[in-house]
Amino acid sequence: MLQSPTEQAAISDRPEVTVTEEPLRFLVVSAHPHDFTHCAGTCGIHTSRGDSVTVVSVTSGAYTHNEKLHDELLKPEAERDPAIVNQTPEQYASGKAEELRQACAIFGITDVRILGFPQPFRLERYPETIESLRDVILDVRPHVLITTNPSSDGQRQVVSGTRDDHTESVRALMDARTLASAYVRDARPHRIAATYFMGVYYQRDEIDFVVDVTDWYEQRVQAEALFESQGHTDAYARRRITVGVGNTGWFSGTLYAEGFVRERPELLPHITVAESALVKAAGSHEVHRRRIAGEDSEDS
Repeated sequence: MLQSPTEQAAISDRPEVTVTEEPLRFLVVSAHPHDFTHCAGTCGIHTSRGDSVTVVSVTSGAYTHNEKLHDELLKPEAERDPAIVNQTPEQYASGKAEELRQACAIFGITDVRILGFPQPFRLERYPETIESLRDVILDVRPHVLITTNPSSDGQRQVVSGTRDDHTESVRALMDARTLASAYVRDARPHRIAATYFMGVYYQRDEIDFVVDVTDWYEQRVQAEALFESQGHTDAYARRRITVGVGNTGWFSGTLYAEGFVRERPELLPHITVAESALVKAAGSHEVHRRRIAGEDSEDS
């Protein structure tokens, strides 16, 4: 089929599709401080590669996962710990903010921002959230955006009627992303190259790709244990990471992994095959079993 001069010009002028090796800027946005940990290992990998990561929590988490207060209120009033029941939401949020900063530091992240919008967060109550997130995007100018599942699908593909801080925060973020890419008088517009959703909020068969975070297992456990405000202990943190991150790793042929879902198909210069897939395909079953069991092997 002959191509018109216009079509030929469009083809010759199209940008070359390559995979960049330049440092990338990542922006991680979630509803609550602890949510960041679901992609923390991946973030650590990228900061160690020279990329920058900014972490944003839309709320302070002042009314989220205060299990200690919950358990105290179950007790007879005379048996309750005054230090827990008299703690203000602001005090609780302050402690959680420090936990987030310390957790981020483990993965080489220093740019941590808590917007502090009230809970329960509902976008129609606080539409200014969109403008705040737009300002963050224009300030950070990220290449990659990582956030939580924007849908509210329930079980058996039935749309859930439940609204929560997570889906409402992502709604605000998506609107902010659109505004940031549009013409504005007070700033240079910015378009984000790629958006990924944390796989922890999806079913396993919905995951697009996983990142091997085996080398970051101990850091993931350490970060999880930092959230004492949510009742986390060292034993609980290790078990949670072993089972949760280990489950993703198990079905991916490694010890520990974090899953992600792409917002849309990506344009690539060619088909790529991960080195790990080539090694697995060429190796023996024994070597593979040793690898996912965490056993040292000269052949692996």
